[in-house]
Amino acid sequence: MRDVPNRYQGLPPRTSDMLYNIVRKFYRGAVSHYDLIQEKKEEVRVACQKSHGNQNDAQLLQALTTLFLEFHFYVTCWLQIELALYRLAKKDEALAKVREAFLPVLEKHLAVRQQLEQTEACVSAQLEQEGDIATLIEQDAYRFGAITFTVDEQSLQSLHALYQAIQAARQEAAENEGVPKVE
Repeated sequence: MRDVPNRYQGLPPRTSDMLYNIVRKFYRGAVSHYDLIQEKKEEVRVACQKSHGNQNDAQLLQALTTLFLEFHFYVTCWLQIELALYRLAKKDEALAKVREAFLPVLEKHLAVRQQLEQTEACVSAQLEQEGDIATLIEQDAYRFGAITFTVDEQSLQSLHALYQAIQAARQEAAENEGVPKVE
């Protein structure tokens, strides 16, 4: 498994077509997982209501753990897209600009992924936050280190925008390859 801090070490060689396929595969994976995550959020809300905010309730802890495991899958898709984009950006200036433009949102998702490597610690950290766990769940704003995060419409729209920017740069590169160079 590739960890976030060392993600660029020992990357196997890949053609541009293979890298674009990786981007597409993990983009689709993250998008298709979005609805499941929303279902798991609802399960957390229901478990919280049943436990009346009791932070030691086993059902609530299990639901929160499951939700964070689903978050982990989602941000792992972001990691794989970032790895492919990193390598594509080395080959193409337009993709380097895409990577640079999306670096803050990429880094946020990757920082959350790094935290989620220790899922149980992340669950415990939620329970140690100031205030009531029920409020945290209702606000759908979980803390991962210094980052407040959830998989929401904003995250999904960022993913769509990233994918569209990569595809636009790919299309532009393909069009430029077909144009004879003037010397």
